[in-house]
Amino acid sequence: MIGQLILPAVYAGVAVWLSSAIIWMFLRWHDKDIQPLPDEAGFIASIESQGIPAGHYMWPNCATREEHGSDAFMEKWSRGPWGTINVLGGRPNFARNLIGTLIINIVVAFGIAAALGLALGGVQCEADALFTCSMCQVFVPVLILGAVVYCLGGLGNDLFLGKQPRFICTSVLDGLIYAAVQAGVLWWAWPVA
Repeated sequence: MIGQLILPAVYAGVAVWLSSAIIWMFLRWHDKDIQPLPDEAGFIASIESQGIPAGHYMWPNCATREEHGSDAFMEKWSRGPWGTINVLGGRPNFARNLIGTLIINIVVAFGIAAALGLALGGVQCEADALFTCSMCQVFVPVLILGAVVYCLGGLGNDLFLGKQPRFICTSVLDGLIYAAVQAGVLWWAWPVA
């Protein structure tokens, strides 16, 4: 039963992945979300001079819980500036990252389709009721679940780490598009009796 959803999930995952590529490479509404540093060369020199290893960092920060309550830390916290930085150990491996993203999109599509198939008590729609069955029982729930995953999945982290409102809004817009594409493809490819 659930095995019938593997191919539709692959189609949906690939369609979401292609939608993401179109958004980032051609529509380019994220271009203004990530700003260049005013003195990139000086910033890079500072990072290099400190020998910061790969990792995710936040400032101001402290090494222990005890230090967190200290007057010195509270003064740094009040004064600012605040920020986060993700230091990579080398050049990004775009092929690996793109393949990983594709796999995640397929897993999300399959997970949503499988959960829906189990909730429906089976995955097949009757051929003579395909439009009604798949629109009400497939498209709408997949759209809602996809929006939850793609829009809300990283939202808490984005808010906590202080990403700019524009970046958050464009990411939510992306998520709505991904959810709609996923729902449309799963609706089209849903198994029929």
